[in-house]
Amino acid sequence: MIDIAEKRKQRAIADRKTYLINELYRMGLDKARDGRKFEECSLFALEHIYIAEMCKAGKAFGEC
Repeated sequence: MIDIAEKRKQRAIADRKTYLINELYRMGLDKARDGRKFEECSLFALEHIYIAEMCKAGKAFGEC
C-alpha cells in the first residue's frame, strides 16, 4: 500500500509535469528535440527543455 507521503509526491510530480507541458505548448513548441511528445518525457527532461527555452527567450529579450 502506498502511504500518504508517496501519494503526495506522485501528485506533485504529475502537477509539475502538467504545468511544464502547458508552458512549453504556450511557448509554441509541440515536441521534444528527439521527436517525443512532451507527455512521453520524464519530469527531468521536461525541466531541462523548459530551462533551455527560458534561457533562449531571455537572451532574445536582452538583444532587443
